[in-house]
Amino acid sequence: LRGDHGYQVSMFWEGKDTVLLRKFHLDWIVSTWTLLAWLLVNKHSATLDGFHRKRLNRPHVMMNKFRSPECADYKKVAGKIHDFFGKIREGTLLVRADAWIREKCYTEDRLRIERLSGKELPMDRCYINLAIVEGTSENADRSKKESEEKDAALQSSPFSLSARLKVETPDKIIQVELPSLFDEREDSDGKTMQPRRVLIRGRAGVGKTTLCKKMVHGFTTNEFRDWSKLFDRVLWVPLRKLNAWSLTSYNLEDLFCYEYFDQHPNRIILAKELFLTVHSNDQKTLFILDGLDEISQLLDDENPKLSFLQYLLNQPNVIITSRPHVSLPVKFRPPDLELETIGFYRDQVKEYLQATFTDPMKVEEVQSYIEAHQLIGDLVRIPIQLDALCYTWDSFSGETAPQTMTAIYRAIEERLWKKDVLRLGKSDTGELITKDIIKDVEMDQIEHLIDGGVYFLEGLAFTGLCNEVINFDLKHRNAISKEFIPPQKRIYWNKSLPRLSFLRTSDPSADDQSRDYHFLHLTFQEYFAARYFVRQWNAKQPLNYVRLSNGGRNSIEPATFLHEHKYDPRYDIFWRFVAGLLDADGEALGFFQTIEKEPRDLLGPTHQRLVMHSLSEVERKESTFTELRAKLENQLKQWLLFECDFTGSSRLVRETECPEQVLVNALERASEDARQILLKTLSIRTAMPSGVINFVSTWLNNYSSKRLCVATLRTLKHQHKGLPDTILQGVAARLEDEDGDVRRAAVEALQGQSGLPEEILQGIAKRLEHKDGDVRRAAVWALQGQSGLPEEILQGIAKRLEDEDGDVRRAAVEALQCQSGLPEEILQGIAKRLEDEDGDVRWAAVRALQGQSGLPEEILQGIAKRLEHKDGDVCRNITLLSGLPEEILQGIAKRLEDEDEDVRRAAVEALQGQSGLPEEILQGIAKRLEDEDGDVRRAAVKALQGQAVLSLDVLSPYVKPLCKALLQQSFQEHLHWYASDSSFIGVGLRRISLSGRQQSGKEAVVELLSKKGPATAVKDGDQWPPLHLLLGTGRKPW
Repeated sequence: LRGDHGYQVSMFWEGKDTVLLRKFHLDWIVSTWTLLAWLLVNKHSATLDGFHRKRLNRPHVMMNKFRSPECADYKKVAGKIHDFFGKIREGTLLVRADAWIREKCYTEDRLRIERLSGKELPMDRCYINLAIVEGTSENADRSKKESEEKDAALQSSPFSLSARLKVETPDKIIQVELPSLFDEREDSDGKTMQPRRVLIRGRAGVGKTTLCKKMVHGFTTNEFRDWSKLFDRVLWVPLRKLNAWSLTSYNLEDLFCYEYFDQHPNRIILAKELFLTVHSNDQKTLFILDGLDEISQLLDDENPKLSFLQYLLNQPNVIITSRPHVSLPVKFRPPDLELETIGFYRDQVKEYLQATFTDPMKVEEVQSYIEAHQLIGDLVRIPIQLDALCYTWDSFSGETAPQTMTAIYRAIEERLWKKDVLRLGKSDTGELITKDIIKDVEMDQIEHLIDGGVYFLEGLAFTGLCNEVINFDLKHRNAISKEFIPPQKRIYWNKSLPRLSFLRTSDPSADDQSRDYHFLHLTFQEYFAARYFVRQWNAKQPLNYVRLSNGGRNSIEPATFLHEHKYDPRYDIFWRFVAGLLDADGEALGFFQTIEKEPRDLLGPTHQRLVMHSLSEVERKESTFTELRAKLENQLKQWLLFECDFTGSSRLVRETECPEQVLVNALERASEDARQILLKTLSIRTAMPSGVINFVSTWLNNYSSKRLCVATLRTLKHQHKGLPDTILQGVAARLEDEDGDVRRAAVEALQGQSGLPEEILQGIAKRLEHKDGDVRRAAVWALQGQSGLPEEILQGIAKRLEDEDGDVRRAAVEALQCQSGLPEEILQGIAKRLEDEDGDVRWAAVRALQGQSGLPEEILQGIAKRLEHKDGDVCRNITLLSGLPEEILQGIAKRLEDEDEDVRRAAVEALQGQSGLPEEILQGIAKRLEDEDGDVRRAAVKALQGQAVLSLDVLSPYVKPLCKALLQQSFQEHLHWYASDSSFIGVGLRRISLSGRQQSGKEAVVELLSKKGPATAVKDGDQWPPLHLLLGTGRKPW
């Protein structure tokens, strides 16, 4: 059978004897020999030569019975069966189908992520950040509302660019790593669940399709190991392809045939096999359904594809990507987990720069530029924007670096068009344009060379914006090209789209007829749409666009379009670009005059935000716009002050776009209450304008208002960029303030600054000798967060270890704790604090010494003496001790008998990390196996497991609790006790050797268990616990 039919055969034989009459209790009528044990079916009877053979360590009657999946014999049999299945399935239709999908559908080319330079972006540099969407339950809503009301002034603005671009860094508790997507987690009700149905929402252009590529790559390369344990295959389905389907019925088999096996000669057979596998309630297939928003029209009740789409969306294992606005079908099973894509974290931006530029100076240059421009910093947290900035950086030096978002996009546009001129093979007066020629060409000349390409992209972008379309299929492109491209050039531009850097297609392998195109990012679409608006505004021509739903044509005057859409939040970034582009043309005045005209927002704040956002794109220079700008900024100042009085908060100030001069003017005119409101709101900014910092720092010397001084200090505390020395000196001077709140605020402000200049440090250190204890304590605390302090200052802090004020002594110890490599003299001073009369000081000394390596023996001896004290600090002192001389270890061991269970546990835990402990100490630990406190017993087991060798003589009196503890632990961990010629306890991959005086480890264990073994044991039929099975004896040892 094996030879002719390929059968898989393996043979097992019993390895333990059986007493046949044992269960019948007939020993009183039969002779003694019949009660002897023997193998009923031995190896020769049970197996054949030439086949795989394996011994099972069990008697005949138990050959097909196993205690649990953890049983060693069960694993042997199950492992062999698993091998059989693996060999049987090799070459099956399902395996061939999976292999085809993996090798032919998920090719490197299809999963390739290309940078603007044309180079490939490595997957390990493709950062995908996800955050859990907050629950919508009544409790969650109420909690959220309360939180918003409580911390409104301390939250970032919901109208900010970072909020609109969805690049705000979420709380760490809601961040989700892609490889751990299916790990157990708590749901909104606090119950543990393992998500299998995941909905991922993301705004247009944030990389949802890139996310799909990363997920497929992570699975196929086994990078996401946990996914490979859960699923046999991942099926990536770009849902937009369902739009092109035109069948009489729709099912999975057709989808598989169409999407995966279209080019396979046996496509129908493979599609059917995969369909049968998935349809048979298969739990090992993960669907990735990409782009639910792109098929929103299929969600109509009358659409014939709806039923199939619902079936697809309701798969048990599925990841669905979509834009935020799409509503799920009524019959859609709710997701277990709902996530949203977010931008780069700030540290990822830095890592990306380091991977892009080989010159560290250039990395620092770009990083400094990003940090100096918060709006740019928010923008480049979108991956494609950061790539674009890096690609464009060499085209301008630090002196001419763009100062606005619009200027950045203009620079990017010019650089990419220069690249595309070469890709398109453009020529001028018959001469082919080369790299050397194009590098000095201006944008107006480039537009001439492109010959209508810029205008077509503008029309594509504007039409898409007006129709809320971001993916342009062939039908869309044809309709738009009729409006924006002359007939003789349409074929050329439709064929040239793949070579334009501003557009991307989700599936490069598809033919031209099936491809959809989208802009690099939604902001690029908004930029080109703004370009079209500005073109028509300057030319005093109407705006024309196609209604993509019916092919109709719309025409509207730019001013009318502005009036109708100026308050529409979807156009917020569009209007920013319009203002910036008009400013570059010297035409900003007319635009802002039109904004100010009726119809106006009757409430006011939304209008002010529009003005504020638009002003942020207009460079501050002398022009015809200067007078109107001053008027607009004055109005904005009045609104800031009105909001403080009217609401008691200031959300307008939270806007990063709020002009620096407006903030200074508002702070200058505001009442004291309003100033505090403004300062509190400004404190949440990571970077406050330098003019504002310089202005508010003058209030540090305002002795008439303690509240204002404290508010100023708290605002400066949150400024992570280094403050000027003059301001730092003003902050340091407040360490001597007679008011405790002012001193505390000054300390926190200084602690918030990393790497204080030495002159400031020396100024703070002088206050260490101040006659007022509160000032001395404030000075020590201010130095606490500084690393690498000069020795002179360290000595000054060390003097405070003897201060008469306990709070100062504790502060000095804690400040020294932050320093590494302290001189022995200072370490001795800290060690003396172990005897301090103040318990908080003693505990601070323990923590400080704990962070120092290689403590002198004299100090260790001092710590050891502390072990003899009867106060509650003994636990704290014990936790300090590790890697110590034997006499100190003996001191710890004495505490194993302490009447306080916390002390006993601390002593055992301190000895856990010690290897090669003397037998006397090991015996003391072993004795704790009988401790009345469970935590102490568990600590004792772990301490004994930390030894490389254990003596059976030491364990002998306590083998009963040890066996019980190990047996309980073995149900949770990979733990076993092996006894043969050698004996050991296996803990994971590590072995603890057991030594005894007998001839072999096995004999020692047998004798030990016979005398001291547990009185109770888990019995299964005539089988004893694994511990006994390993002894190889047929008698009951206890």
